[in-house]
Amino acid sequence: MLKNLSPLLSGALLSALDAMHDGATLTLVGSGYPEDQMTTPVVHLGDDVTTEAAAEAILSVFPLDQESASPIVFLDLADEPYDVPDVAFAVNGIASDAELRRVPMTRLELEPFLELARNSSVMVRVGSDAPPCAFLFRRGVL
Repeated sequence: MLKNLSPLLSGALLSALDAMHDGATLTLVGSGYPEDQMTTPVVHLGDDVTTEAAAEAILSVFPLDQESASPIVFLDLADEPYDVPDVAFAVNGIASDAELRRVPMTRLELEPFLELARNSSVMVRVGSDAPPCAFLFRRGVL
């Protein structure tokens, strides 16, 4: 165990994060995500881990892109332009706290999201019982 690191940051996850290049994306997915369509390496954090806990652990060591207009993209299954899921608000707040700045987020519907996710460097899966959710984090320069 390393000092001041979340226990969710396993050796496999830290190695995957370290191997990522600037501008690469990480996909964070919860329950219900169509993982069978992905060829990206998957790191499972456990069935009792929430999306918010995973985002907090990852974003404590993962720099978000500052050049991108939106370094976070979330999967929108609600199909309501003014209805943002609670988990998206929470992840946006976690990201803003970790980056010490306001971090813009964009929403995408399933097909465009899957297209971007197929190019991710790594997928992190959590097993929370929350509604299906997924996020893309674009890596920046540390």
